Amino acid sequence: MAAPNGTVSPKESPEKAPSLGNALEAEFQYLFRQMSAIAWIGHLMAIAVFGVGVPLRQGLDFLDVMFLLAYSCLPCLFASPLVADSVVSRKPAPARVGYLAQVLTPFLFAVFWNAVILVSALATVNASNWLGRVILPPRPILWNSVVFSVAATYFASSVTAWLSLNAKTAAAAKSQARRLFLLLLVVVLMYTRFSPPQFRRGLEDLLTADRITSLLVPVSVVLAGIAYGVMLMGARRREEEASGPIFKLL
Repeated sequence: MAAPNGTVSPKESPEKAPSLGNALEAEFQYLFRQMSAIAWIGHLMAIAVFGVGVPLRQGLDFLDVMFLLAYSCLPCLFASPLVADSVVSRKPAPARVGYLAQVLTPFLFAVFWNAVILVSALATVNASNWLGRVILPPRPILWNSVVFSVAATYFASSVTAWLSLNAKTAAAAKSQARRLFLLLLVVVLMYTRFSPPQFRRGLEDLLTADRITSLLVPVSVVLAGIAYGVMLMGARRREEEASGPIFKLL
């Protein structure tokens, strides 16, 4: 209630700021409005290629742990461009909640789309190699691959968003993220290729159903922790940008 002099009474609560749920809803609406027909065709082609074509070619070999881990990285490729486009082109208010939604919305979309691809791939393998019962990878391998996929996608989304804060265009942000992820991939591949045979045998032993949890769960926790910290750093920076300089000339 307003006081006699026209000011707001202290008992009157201010208007509530938009929640993260509202920001996510608005960001999803923006995402679907901005997705062009070509972009949707590209996502559907991903289902056709990775959900049907590759499993048909590989057959039961698709259920190998290395194939599943490779598929775990697919949503990173879906999320990063969407994050870059959103962060570079828009600064939704309030700054903190809006930035968090810009990171989490592509992340959730990519995880869902990858789940569709994985289910399609497993269905394709079973349909083309039907043996009278549903064949799935060992449960620890399947679920650890899913957990690792979620953590890796969260990491890719947060890092891409942070890089996008320093980019002038979405294309530049995508280029920076692409170079970073390619560098990480090259390091992993080179280290694996030129590492001692004992290391490779040890890694193969860790990727068995009995021991994969001891490897992927800690890695996933570390990736998720780094991603959370980077996301909060980006949100803090967006808040500082929105508040303006500390000293202003009158």
